[in-house]
Amino acid sequence: MSMRNCLTFLPAVLVLLAASPGAAQTPEPSAPLAPAAEPAPASPTSALPAEPAPVAEAPAPATPVPFAPASAPAAPAVVATPAAPAAAPAPSKKLELVLENGTSIRFGVLNQLQYEAMGDFTDNPSDNVSQNIYLRRTMLLISGNVFHDFEYFVDTDFADLFKAAGDQSLKNGPGISVKDFFATYKGLGEAFMIDGGLMLPPLSRNSLQGAPFLNGLDFFSSTYVHAAVFGSSSNSFGRDTGLQARGILPGGLLEYRAGIFQGRRRVADDENVAASNGFRFAGRLQLNLLDPEKVYFLRGTWLGEKRLLSVAGSFDYQYSGGGSYHAYSVDALLDADNVTAQVEYIYRDGGARVDLPVQHSWIAEAGYRFADLLSPIARFERRAGPDAYPDETLIGGGLSLWAFGHNSNVKVFYIRGLRDAGANYDQFKAQWQVFYF
Repeated sequence: MSMRNCLTFLPAVLVLLAASPGAAQTPEPSAPLAPAAEPAPASPTSALPAEPAPVAEAPAPATPVPFAPASAPAAPAVVATPAAPAAAPAPSKKLELVLENGTSIRFGVLNQLQYEAMGDFTDNPSDNVSQNIYLRRTMLLISGNVFHDFEYFVDTDFADLFKAAGDQSLKNGPGISVKDFFATYKGLGEAFMIDGGLMLPPLSRNSLQGAPFLNGLDFFSSTYVHAAVFGSSSNSFGRDTGLQARGILPGGLLEYRAGIFQGRRRVADDENVAASNGFRFAGRLQLNLLDPEKVYFLRGTWLGEKRLLSVAGSFDYQYSGGGSYHAYSVDALLDADNVTAQVEYIYRDGGARVDLPVQHSWIAEAGYRFADLLSPIARFERRAGPDAYPDETLIGGGLSLWAFGHNSNVKVFYIRGLRDAGANYDQFKAQWQVFYF
Protein backbone atom coordinates (compact mmCIF):
# COMPACT_ATOMS: atom_id res chain seq x y z
CA MET A 1 0.00 0.00 0.00
CA SER A 2 1.51 3.37 -1.02
CA MET A 3 1.78 6.39 1.21
CA ARG A 4 -0.59 8.23 -1.17
CA ASN A 5 -3.37 5.79 -0.40
CA CYS A 6 -2.58 5.78 3.31
CA LEU A 7 -3.20 9.53 3.31
CA THR A 8 -6.43 8.90 1.45
CA PHE A 9 -8.04 6.89 4.21
CA LEU A 10 -6.31 8.53 7.21
CA PRO A 11 -9.02 11.22 7.67
CA ALA A 12 -11.69 8.58 8.03
CA VAL A 13 -9.65 6.86 10.72
CA LEU A 14 -9.21 10.08 12.65
CA VAL A 15 -12.96 10.69 12.52
CA LEU A 16 -13.65 7.30 14.08
CA LEU A 17 -11.04 7.76 16.79
CA ALA A 18 -12.37 11.18 17.65
CA ALA A 19 -15.94 9.95 17.98
CA SER A 20 -17.14 10.25 21.55
CA PRO A 21 -19.30 7.33 22.68
CA GLY A 22 -20.76 9.37 25.51
CA ALA A 23 -24.22 7.86 25.19
CA ALA A 24 -22.99 4.34 25.84
CA GLN A 25 -24.30 2.57 28.86
CA THR A 26 -22.21 3.04 31.98
CA PRO A 27 -22.58 0.91 35.09
CA GLU A 28 -24.60 2.45 37.87
CA PRO A 29 -23.43 2.11 41.46
CA SER A 30 -25.26 -0.43 43.53
CA ALA A 31 -27.57 0.95 46.19
CA PRO A 32 -25.95 0.86 49.67
CA LEU A 33 -27.30 -1.80 51.97
CA ALA A 34 -29.43 -0.54 54.85
CA PRO A 35 -28.37 -1.70 58.33
CA ALA A 36 -30.20 -4.78 59.48
CA ALA A 37 -33.33 -3.98 61.48
CA GLU A 38 -33.07 -4.80 65.15
CA PRO A 39 -35.62 -7.36 66.39
CA ALA A 40 -38.57 -5.75 68.16
CA PRO A 41 -38.67 -6.61 71.92
CA ALA A 42 -41.46 -8.82 73.24
CA SER A 43 -44.55 -6.92 74.42
CA PRO A 44 -44.66 -6.58 78.30
CA THR A 45 -47.72 -7.83 80.15
CA SER A 46 -48.25 -4.39 81.70
CA ALA A 47 -46.90 -0.96 80.94
CA LEU A 48 -47.04 0.18 84.62
CA PRO A 49 -46.09 -1.43 87.95
CA ALA A 50 -48.90 -3.38 89.57
CA GLU A 51 -50.83 -1.58 92.35
CA PRO A 52 -51.99 -3.38 95.53
CA ALA A 53 -55.56 -4.53 95.39
CA PRO A 54 -58.02 -2.68 97.65
CA VAL A 55 -58.97 -4.46 100.88
CA ALA A 56 -62.36 -6.12 100.52
CA GLU A 57 -64.78 -5.82 103.45
CA ALA A 58 -66.59 -9.08 102.64
CA PRO A 59 -65.87 -12.07 104.87
CA ALA A 60 -62.97 -14.37 103.86
CA PRO A 61 -63.91 -17.42 101.81
CA ALA A 62 -64.59 -20.60 103.68
CA THR A 63 -61.92 -22.61 101.74
CA PRO A 64 -58.70 -20.81 100.88
CA VAL A 65 -57.01 -21.56 97.54
CA PRO A 66 -53.81 -23.47 98.27
CA PHE A 67 -50.41 -22.81 96.66
CA ALA A 68 -51.29 -19.41 95.15
CA PRO A 69 -48.08 -17.94 93.69
CA ALA A 70 -46.98 -14.54 94.72
CA SER A 71 -47.44 -11.79 92.12
CA ALA A 72 -44.17 -10.80 90.34
CA PRO A 73 -43.67 -7.13 89.65
CA ALA A 74 -44.34 -6.28 86.01
CA ALA A 75 -41.44 -5.38 83.72
CA PRO A 76 -40.87 -1.70 83.09
CA ALA A 77 -42.28 -0.27 79.88
CA VAL A 78 -40.05 -0.44 76.79
CA VAL A 79 -40.67 1.75 73.78
CA ALA A 80 -40.31 -0.31 70.59
CA THR A 81 -37.79 1.01 68.07
CA PRO A 82 -39.31 1.08 64.59
CA ALA A 83 -37.56 -1.23 62.12
CA ALA A 84 -35.33 0.35 59.52
CA PRO A 85 -36.94 0.50 56.09
CA ALA A 86 -35.85 -2.23 53.65
CA ALA A 87 -33.15 -1.28 51.17
CA ALA A 88 -34.42 -0.24 47.78
CA PRO A 89 -33.39 -2.71 45.03
CA ALA A 90 -30.50 -1.64 42.84
CA PRO A 91 -31.67 -0.17 39.53
CA SER A 92 -31.57 -2.69 36.68
CA LYS A 93 -28.85 -2.30 34.07
CA LYS A 94 -30.93 -4.16 31.47
CA LEU A 95 -33.80 -3.11 29.26
CA GLU A 96 -36.06 -5.87 30.53
CA LEU A 97 -39.67 -6.69 31.39
CA VAL A 98 -40.24 -9.35 34.08
CA LEU A 99 -43.53 -10.96 35.15
CA GLU A 100 -44.22 -12.60 38.50
CA ASN A 101 -44.50 -16.05 36.95
CA GLY A 102 -40.84 -15.98 35.85
CA THR A 103 -41.47 -14.93 32.25
CA SER A 104 -39.35 -12.07 30.92
CA ILE A 105 -38.12 -10.36 27.76
CA ARG A 106 -34.90 -8.37 27.30
CA PHE A 107 -33.73 -6.17 24.41
CA GLY A 108 -30.36 -5.08 23.07
CA VAL A 109 -28.53 -3.67 20.04
CA LEU A 110 -25.10 -3.95 18.42
CA ASN A 111 -23.72 -1.45 15.91
CA GLN A 112 -20.21 -1.70 14.42
CA LEU A 113 -19.29 1.12 12.05
CA GLN A 114 -16.13 0.21 10.15
CA TYR A 115 -13.63 1.80 7.79
CA GLU A 116 -11.61 -0.55 5.59
CA ALA A 117 -8.74 -0.09 3.17
CA MET A 118 -7.98 -3.36 1.40
CA GLY A 119 -5.02 -3.95 -0.87
CA ASP A 120 -5.38 -5.98 -4.06
CA PHE A 121 -3.77 -9.45 -3.97
CA THR A 122 -4.13 -10.02 -7.73
CA ASP A 123 -1.71 -8.86 -10.42
CA ASN A 124 -2.89 -5.25 -10.21
CA PRO A 125 -0.41 -2.62 -9.01
CA SER A 126 0.35 -2.87 -5.30
CA ASP A 127 -0.97 0.65 -4.65
CA ASN A 128 -4.46 -0.23 -5.90
CA VAL A 129 -6.53 0.00 -2.71
CA SER A 130 -10.30 -0.35 -2.22
CA GLN A 131 -11.91 1.70 0.54
CA ASN A 132 -15.28 1.36 2.27
CA ILE A 133 -17.17 2.86 5.17
CA TYR A 134 -19.93 0.42 6.10
CA LEU A 135 -21.68 -1.32 8.98
CA ARG A 136 -19.81 -4.50 9.78
CA ARG A 137 -22.70 -5.69 11.98
CA THR A 138 -26.19 -4.37 12.66
CA MET A 139 -27.86 -6.56 15.23
CA LEU A 140 -31.04 -6.55 17.28
CA LEU A 141 -30.96 -8.91 20.27
CA ILE A 142 -33.86 -10.37 22.24
CA SER A 143 -33.71 -12.89 25.08
CA GLY A 144 -35.67 -13.88 28.15
CA ASN A 145 -37.21 -16.61 30.28
CA VAL A 146 -40.44 -18.58 30.17
CA PHE A 147 -41.66 -19.86 33.57
CA HIS A 148 -38.11 -19.75 35.04
CA ASP A 149 -36.98 -23.05 33.49
CA PHE A 150 -36.83 -22.05 29.82
CA GLU A 151 -34.63 -19.44 28.17
CA TYR A 152 -34.73 -18.14 24.61
CA PHE A 153 -32.38 -16.06 22.50
CA VAL A 154 -32.95 -14.36 19.13
CA ASP A 155 -30.67 -12.04 17.20
CA THR A 156 -30.87 -10.56 13.74
CA ASP A 157 -27.99 -9.33 11.62
CA PHE A 158 -27.05 -7.95 8.26
CA ALA A 159 -23.29 -8.24 7.89
CA ASP A 160 -21.30 -5.70 5.84
CA LEU A 161 -24.27 -3.41 5.31
CA PHE A 162 -23.60 -0.95 2.42
CA LYS A 163 -20.15 -2.34 1.69
CA ALA A 164 -19.43 -1.96 -2.03
CA ALA A 165 -18.23 -5.03 -3.93
CA GLY A 166 -18.06 -6.52 -7.39
CA ASP A 167 -17.28 -4.95 -10.74
CA GLN A 168 -20.16 -2.49 -10.38
CA SER A 169 -19.28 -1.58 -6.75
CA LEU A 170 -22.86 -2.21 -5.69
CA LYS A 171 -23.47 -1.57 -1.99
CA ASN A 172 -24.68 -4.55 -0.02
CA GLY A 173 -28.21 -4.32 1.38
CA PRO A 174 -30.11 -3.08 3.19
CA GLY A 175 -31.68 -6.24 4.53
CA ILE A 176 -31.99 -8.31 7.65
CA SER A 177 -31.77 -11.98 8.57
CA VAL A 178 -32.18 -14.12 11.67
CA LYS A 179 -28.77 -15.33 12.85
CA ASP A 180 -29.58 -17.23 16.08
CA PHE A 181 -32.94 -18.49 17.29
CA PHE A 182 -32.80 -21.14 20.01
CA ALA A 183 -34.33 -22.11 23.33
CA THR A 184 -32.66 -23.61 26.41
CA TYR A 185 -34.16 -25.88 29.05
CA LYS A 186 -32.33 -25.30 32.34
CA GLY A 187 -34.75 -26.92 34.81
CA LEU A 188 -32.19 -29.58 35.81
CA GLY A 189 -29.50 -27.06 36.77
CA GLU A 190 -26.31 -25.88 35.13
CA ALA A 191 -24.86 -29.41 34.96
CA PHE A 192 -27.34 -30.43 32.23
CA MET A 193 -29.06 -27.99 29.88
CA ILE A 194 -30.64 -28.59 26.49
CA ASP A 195 -30.39 -26.13 23.57
CA GLY A 196 -32.60 -26.46 20.51
CA GLY A 197 -32.95 -24.32 17.40
CA LEU A 198 -30.69 -22.36 15.05
CA MET A 199 -27.30 -21.97 16.74
CA LEU A 200 -23.53 -22.47 16.56
CA PRO A 201 -22.36 -26.11 16.48
CA PRO A 202 -19.50 -26.44 18.97
CA LEU A 203 -16.07 -26.31 17.37
CA SER A 204 -13.25 -23.85 17.96
CA ARG A 205 -13.33 -21.25 20.73
CA ASN A 206 -13.13 -18.35 18.28
CA SER A 207 -16.22 -19.61 16.43
CA LEU A 208 -18.18 -19.77 19.72
CA GLN A 209 -17.29 -16.24 20.79
CA GLY A 210 -19.89 -13.49 20.67
CA ALA A 211 -19.10 -10.70 18.21
CA PRO A 212 -19.57 -7.91 20.82
CA PHE A 213 -17.01 -9.55 23.16
CA LEU A 214 -14.00 -10.03 20.88
CA ASN A 215 -10.61 -8.87 22.08
CA GLY A 216 -9.39 -7.96 18.61
CA LEU A 217 -11.32 -6.29 15.83
CA ASP A 218 -12.98 -9.36 14.29
CA PHE A 219 -12.95 -13.15 13.97
CA PHE A 220 -9.98 -14.86 12.34
CA SER A 221 -10.32 -15.33 8.58
CA SER A 222 -10.22 -19.16 8.82
CA THR A 223 -12.80 -19.44 11.62
CA TYR A 224 -15.84 -19.59 9.35
CA VAL A 225 -14.42 -20.88 6.04
CA HIS A 226 -16.78 -23.86 6.45
CA ALA A 227 -19.87 -21.67 7.02
CA ALA A 228 -21.29 -21.83 3.48
CA VAL A 229 -20.59 -25.49 2.60
CA PHE A 230 -23.59 -27.14 4.24
CA GLY A 231 -26.16 -26.24 1.62
CA SER A 232 -27.86 -23.11 2.96
CA SER A 233 -29.54 -20.82 0.40
CA SER A 234 -28.29 -17.75 2.30
CA ASN A 235 -25.44 -16.85 4.62
CA SER A 236 -25.70 -19.07 7.70
CA PHE A 237 -22.95 -17.25 9.66
CA GLY A 238 -21.71 -20.71 10.69
CA ARG A 239 -25.05 -21.64 12.28
CA ASP A 240 -27.04 -24.87 11.88
CA THR A 241 -30.31 -26.21 13.27
CA GLY A 242 -30.17 -28.97 15.86
CA LEU A 243 -30.36 -30.15 19.45
CA GLN A 244 -27.51 -29.87 21.91
CA ALA A 245 -26.76 -30.94 25.48
CA ARG A 246 -24.58 -28.50 27.40
CA GLY A 247 -23.43 -28.11 30.98
CA ILE A 248 -20.78 -27.37 33.56
CA LEU A 249 -19.95 -30.06 36.08
CA PRO A 250 -19.98 -29.16 39.82
CA GLY A 251 -17.01 -27.02 40.73
CA GLY A 252 -16.83 -25.53 37.23
CA LEU A 253 -13.77 -27.55 36.21
CA LEU A 254 -15.25 -29.18 33.10
CA GLU A 255 -17.68 -27.82 30.51
CA TYR A 256 -19.16 -29.95 27.75
CA ARG A 257 -21.28 -29.45 24.61
CA ALA A 258 -22.54 -32.24 22.34
CA GLY A 259 -25.21 -32.05 19.67
CA ILE A 260 -26.82 -33.38 16.51
CA PHE A 261 -27.36 -30.94 13.61
CA GLN A 262 -28.93 -30.78 10.17
CA GLY A 263 -25.67 -30.68 8.22
CA ARG A 264 -25.44 -31.10 4.46
CA ARG A 265 -28.54 -32.75 2.96
CA ARG A 266 -28.24 -35.17 0.07
CA VAL A 267 -29.24 -34.00 -3.41
CA ALA A 268 -31.76 -36.21 -5.19
CA ASP A 269 -30.41 -38.62 -7.82
CA ASP A 270 -31.44 -41.84 -9.56
CA GLU A 271 -30.89 -43.90 -6.39
CA ASN A 272 -31.81 -41.53 -3.57
CA VAL A 273 -34.49 -39.04 -2.71
CA ALA A 274 -33.40 -35.61 -1.49
CA ALA A 275 -32.26 -35.24 2.12
CA SER A 276 -32.04 -39.00 2.75
CA ASN A 277 -28.65 -39.00 4.47
CA GLY A 278 -27.54 -38.93 8.12
CA PHE A 279 -27.03 -35.88 10.30
CA ARG A 280 -24.05 -33.91 11.54
CA PHE A 281 -22.53 -34.43 15.01
CA ALA A 282 -20.35 -32.01 16.96
CA GLY A 283 -18.96 -31.86 20.49
CA ARG A 284 -16.56 -30.00 22.72
CA LEU A 285 -14.87 -30.48 26.11
CA GLN A 286 -13.34 -27.50 27.91
CA LEU A 287 -11.18 -27.69 31.03
CA ASN A 288 -11.42 -24.55 33.21
CA LEU A 289 -8.35 -24.20 35.44
CA LEU A 290 -9.49 -20.88 36.95
CA ASP A 291 -13.00 -19.39 36.73
CA PRO A 292 -15.78 -21.10 34.72
CA GLU A 293 -17.60 -18.99 32.13
CA LYS A 294 -21.18 -20.35 32.39
CA VAL A 295 -22.39 -18.61 29.22
CA TYR A 296 -23.51 -19.85 25.81
CA PHE A 297 -21.45 -17.32 23.82
CA LEU A 298 -17.82 -17.40 24.96
CA ARG A 299 -15.84 -14.17 25.24
CA GLY A 300 -12.61 -13.07 23.67
CA THR A 301 -11.94 -11.15 26.88
CA TRP A 302 -13.85 -10.58 30.11
CA LEU A 303 -12.00 -7.28 30.75
CA GLY A 304 -11.16 -8.31 34.31
CA GLU A 305 -14.60 -9.60 35.33
CA LYS A 306 -13.24 -13.17 35.41
CA ARG A 307 -9.84 -14.88 35.51
CA LEU A 308 -9.70 -17.60 32.87
CA LEU A 309 -7.27 -20.32 31.92
CA SER A 310 -8.91 -22.94 29.72
CA VAL A 311 -7.91 -25.75 27.38
CA ALA A 312 -10.43 -27.40 25.02
CA GLY A 313 -10.83 -29.92 22.22
CA SER A 314 -13.67 -30.17 19.66
CA PHE A 315 -14.88 -32.29 16.77
CA ASP A 316 -17.37 -31.84 13.90
CA TYR A 317 -18.46 -34.84 11.76
CA GLN A 318 -20.96 -35.93 9.11
CA TYR A 319 -20.89 -39.37 7.53
CA SER A 320 -20.70 -40.02 3.81
CA GLY A 321 -20.03 -43.37 2.16
CA GLY A 322 -17.59 -41.85 -0.31
CA GLY A 323 -15.67 -39.92 2.35
CA SER A 324 -17.02 -38.25 5.47
CA TYR A 325 -16.68 -34.61 6.44
CA HIS A 326 -14.67 -34.17 9.63
CA ALA A 327 -13.02 -31.34 11.51
CA TYR A 328 -11.05 -31.21 14.76
CA SER A 329 -9.67 -28.39 16.85
CA VAL A 330 -7.75 -27.69 20.03
CA ASP A 331 -7.57 -24.28 21.68
CA ALA A 332 -6.39 -22.53 24.82
CA LEU A 333 -7.15 -19.15 26.41
CA LEU A 334 -5.52 -17.06 29.14
CA ASP A 335 -7.49 -14.01 30.30
CA ALA A 336 -6.16 -12.85 33.67
CA ASP A 337 -4.15 -10.01 35.22
CA ASN A 338 -4.66 -7.75 32.17
CA VAL A 339 -3.17 -10.38 29.82
CA THR A 340 -5.38 -11.90 27.13
CA ALA A 341 -3.98 -14.57 24.80
CA GLN A 342 -5.53 -17.36 22.76
CA VAL A 343 -4.18 -20.04 20.42
CA GLU A 344 -6.03 -22.52 18.18
CA TYR A 345 -5.35 -25.28 15.70
CA ILE A 346 -8.14 -26.48 13.34
CA TYR A 347 -8.06 -29.34 10.83
CA ARG A 348 -10.83 -29.65 8.23
CA ASP A 349 -11.55 -32.19 5.50
CA GLY A 350 -14.78 -31.92 3.51
CA GLY A 351 -14.53 -35.46 2.17
CA ALA A 352 -17.32 -36.35 -0.26
CA ARG A 353 -20.00 -34.71 1.88
CA VAL A 354 -19.17 -30.98 1.60
CA ASP A 355 -17.14 -28.87 -0.80
CA LEU A 356 -14.25 -28.06 1.53
CA PRO A 357 -10.59 -28.79 0.69
CA VAL A 358 -8.27 -30.29 3.28
CA GLN A 359 -6.71 -27.49 5.30
CA HIS A 360 -4.81 -26.75 8.48
CA SER A 361 -5.31 -23.49 10.36
CA TRP A 362 -3.17 -22.04 13.14
CA ILE A 363 -4.18 -18.83 14.91
CA ALA A 364 -2.75 -16.83 17.79
CA GLU A 365 -3.59 -13.51 19.42
CA ALA A 366 -2.09 -11.82 22.48
CA GLY A 367 -2.45 -8.43 24.14
CA TYR A 368 -2.01 -6.53 27.38
CA ARG A 369 -4.55 -4.09 28.82
CA PHE A 370 -3.10 -0.90 30.31
CA ALA A 371 -5.11 0.88 33.03
CA ASP A 372 -8.26 -1.02 31.92
CA LEU A 373 -8.32 1.30 28.90
CA LEU A 374 -5.90 0.45 26.09
CA SER A 375 -4.79 -2.93 24.68
CA PRO A 376 -2.01 -3.30 22.12
CA ILE A 377 -2.67 -6.65 20.42
CA ALA A 378 -0.50 -8.83 18.15
CA ARG A 379 -2.11 -11.31 15.76
CA PHE A 380 -0.94 -14.28 13.66
CA GLU A 381 -2.79 -16.67 11.36
CA ARG A 382 -1.67 -19.38 8.97
CA ARG A 383 -3.86 -21.46 6.66
CA ALA A 384 -2.33 -24.22 4.52
CA GLY A 385 -3.34 -27.41 2.75
CA PRO A 386 -2.74 -29.57 -0.29
CA ASP A 387 -5.89 -28.52 -2.12
CA ALA A 388 -7.60 -25.52 -3.70
CA TYR A 389 -7.25 -22.75 -1.11
CA PRO A 390 -4.01 -20.76 -1.43
CA ASP A 391 -1.61 -21.13 1.47
CA GLU A 392 -1.62 -17.84 3.31
CA THR A 393 -0.10 -16.17 6.36
CA LEU A 394 -1.67 -13.12 8.02
CA ILE A 395 0.39 -11.16 10.51
CA GLY A 396 -0.18 -7.80 12.16
CA GLY A 397 -1.84 -6.17 15.13
CA GLY A 398 -3.51 -3.08 16.45
CA LEU A 399 -5.03 -1.24 19.37
CA SER A 400 -8.31 -1.72 21.24
CA LEU A 401 -9.48 1.35 23.16
CA TRP A 402 -11.93 0.27 25.88
CA ALA A 403 -13.54 3.66 26.49
CA PHE A 404 -16.68 2.03 27.93
CA GLY A 405 -15.64 -1.62 27.94
CA HIS A 406 -17.69 -3.74 25.55
CA ASN A 407 -20.48 -1.13 25.50
CA SER A 408 -18.45 1.25 23.36
CA ASN A 409 -14.93 0.89 22.07
CA VAL A 410 -12.68 1.80 19.15
CA LYS A 411 -10.33 -0.69 17.47
CA VAL A 412 -7.66 -0.02 14.83
CA PHE A 413 -5.81 -2.91 13.14
CA TYR A 414 -3.32 -3.44 10.33
CA ILE A 415 -2.76 -6.87 8.75
CA ARG A 416 -0.20 -7.94 6.16
CA GLY A 417 -1.29 -10.86 3.94
CA LEU A 418 1.48 -13.11 2.62
CA ARG A 419 0.45 -15.62 -0.04
CA ASP A 420 2.73 -18.47 -1.05
CA ALA A 421 1.45 -18.13 -4.62
CA GLY A 422 0.31 -14.71 -5.85
CA ALA A 423 0.74 -11.15 -4.69
CA ASN A 424 0.89 -10.07 -1.07
CA TYR A 425 -1.54 -7.46 0.20
CA ASP A 426 -2.30 -5.08 3.09
CA GLN A 427 -5.48 -4.32 4.97
CA PHE A 428 -6.24 -1.55 7.41
CA LYS A 429 -9.46 -1.45 9.45
CA ALA A 430 -10.88 0.88 12.09
CA GLN A 431 -14.10 0.11 13.93
CA TRP A 432 -16.34 1.89 16.40
CA GLN A 433 -18.67 -0.37 18.38
CA VAL A 434 -21.76 0.58 20.37
CA PHE A 435 -23.40 -2.32 22.20
CA TYR A 436 -26.09 -2.65 24.86
CA PHE A 437 -27.69 -5.82 26.14
